[in-house]
Amino acid sequence: MTQLHVIPEKCIACGKCFLNFPEVFDCNDEGIAFVKKECSPQQQAASERAIHDCPTKAIKWLPSKN
Repeated sequence: MTQLHVIPEKCIACGKCFLNFPEVFDCNDEGIAFVKKECSPQQQAASERAIHDCPTKAIKWLPSKN
């Protein structure tokens, strides 16, 4: 099983993910993005687009920790 993750060390706080896909992403006080919650099947398409649009490729599907 995989989960969507933002790698904070790679995030440059450009805002593309949380501005374009606020149902999935948010940001901290420094503008670094994070995933708000697990993606529903309907949100997976938005997540794939965010992965593609991220300029530093900081958004990835990674194995879940469970």
